[in-house]
Amino acid sequence: MQKFDIVTIRLFVAIVHAGSINEAARREHIATSAVSRRIVELEAMLGVKLLRRLPRGVEPTPEGTIFARYGEKLLGDLRHLSNELRDFNYGERGEIFLATVTSGILTGLPGLLADFRRDYPGITIDLRELTSRESVDAIREGRCDLAIIADNVPRADLAHHVFCDDPIWVVTPKNHPLIPDPANPQPVSFAEAVKYELISIHEGGVIDDLISEAAGKLHHDIHPQIKVMRFGSLRQMIAAGLGIGFLRRSSVEGYIGHMNISAAPLTDDWSKRQLLIAHEAGNVLPSAARTFRDYLLKRISDSKPTL
Repeated sequence: MQKFDIVTIRLFVAIVHAGSINEAARREHIATSAVSRRIVELEAMLGVKLLRRLPRGVEPTPEGTIFARYGEKLLGDLRHLSNELRDFNYGERGEIFLATVTSGILTGLPGLLADFRRDYPGITIDLRELTSRESVDAIREGRCDLAIIADNVPRADLAHHVFCDDPIWVVTPKNHPLIPDPANPQPVSFAEAVKYELISIHEGGVIDDLISEAAGKLHHDIHPQIKVMRFGSLRQMIAAGLGIGFLRRSSVEGYIGHMNISAAPLTDDWSKRQLLIAHEAGNVLPSAARTFRDYLLKRISDSKPTL
């Protein structure tokens, strides 16, 4: 009878989701060589090839697809078992695994975490800053309980609640024609903004997807000469006068008075975005995670202005 290692199963499922051994190793904080060795040992034990190497990344063989399907079910069952056992603490003690995009940190999450820790000292929160797609994968693979993600990332059957509004703004150098009066910036249409030289942020990321889709609807080809990976890099490039860009309001609003940049909302409906609190659907959240989710939702509800 074969002896399966849960860690190796989790790594294999992560590889299938990521389509890359290197990317799965990065997400799991394990050396790529160690992950590769585990997969080789797993294939040797089973006597079948589970992965097919491609020019860029890997894909599962038919046998690998079957193994991944059963592996996901096993990991899910173990997660649900753990959740039920943890529920004996009735939400007053425990550990929460939370993932968030950078925008979540910039829109008030640290203060909420501090208040929660004061009100529930028996609950600890393990926080990881990830992209929205990484966060969704982490929920599905059982590596986190809750995540704050962008609303346009595919989330399939995950449950979700609104965390906050965080629309997309256009960002320009000061004295740019798009924002002639920085003290009283007027909304700008995307069609007008894309006439200017654009700096791209995180190719393949959620903001990049939104911009590419909007440009496609205008039949406008975007070929930026400058591409950056981080919000701070984009702000610096814009401040130097190298072009314009697009960021969530949370990633630019606090910098307007300190950098050579201006910003304004977009008029387009697609730019009115939200951040979401996401988790597995159904009654599977550990009690501590439910306590934290409900705490966030109450604080969010209490902060809304009454009409």
